[in-house]
Amino acid sequence: MKLLVTLLLYFYCGAAFTQPRYNARLLDSLAFIAHTQTPAKHFATLYYQAIEITNRYADKQPDSVKNFIFGFEALFAPVFSNSYKNYINKTPQVFYWQQYYADTNLNDLQYKFIGMAAHINGDMAVALAGRYGYDTLKKYRRPLIRFQKALNTFFDSIYITSRRYKKLNRLHFITLGLDKAIGKAMVLHWRKKQVRLALLYYTNPPKYAAKRRRLEKKMLRLRKFAIEWIK
Repeated sequence: MKLLVTLLLYFYCGAAFTQPRYNARLLDSLAFIAHTQTPAKHFATLYYQAIEITNRYADKQPDSVKNFIFGFEALFAPVFSNSYKNYINKTPQVFYWQQYYADTNLNDLQYKFIGMAAHINGDMAVALAGRYGYDTLKKYRRPLIRFQKALNTFFDSIYITSRRYKKLNRLHFITLGLDKAIGKAMVLHWRKKQVRLALLYYTNPPKYAAKRRRLEKKMLRLRKFAIEWIK
């Protein structure tokens, strides 16, 4: 029996040490928010899983790509934590996070969808341009987009939970089962657009500002879709 316990501990510890250990403070922050009784807990749970996937993806990349990813994440990820602090402290939010916290009675998947739409469409380009210059963004945009493959697996797990929502099942029927592929393509489109926006920030600031304003209207439409269909 003692030998069996020893072997189990050996294999458990070995598996733990093979897992990439990054972003401990960020993960702790998201875990804390996920256990609060606030609207933020829903997206925090989703985001925690996304960061773990990011860590595994980055761990297999060259050091230069890894440094780029974590440099970007150092600005990108804390925006959500700050939105939670603003909610708790009743301080002003940017409009799309204000929309996330506007209702306190949405379901879990509605919050996750609205949070994902807000964070990608609202924060991603700002964080990229805030961290890196034009040449660096051009150099690393392909690895950033290739990360979508890892996100697709993550999307599959979220999609499974969507089947318990009656209207989403109807949407699945209407689209002849293409809704999952459409969802993946939508997230990829969002992320590609944010990379293009970050580059546009340097090449054509007025156009960048105009596109940001249009994105705000789009996020309102996405929120409306979530409220009407994700239930």
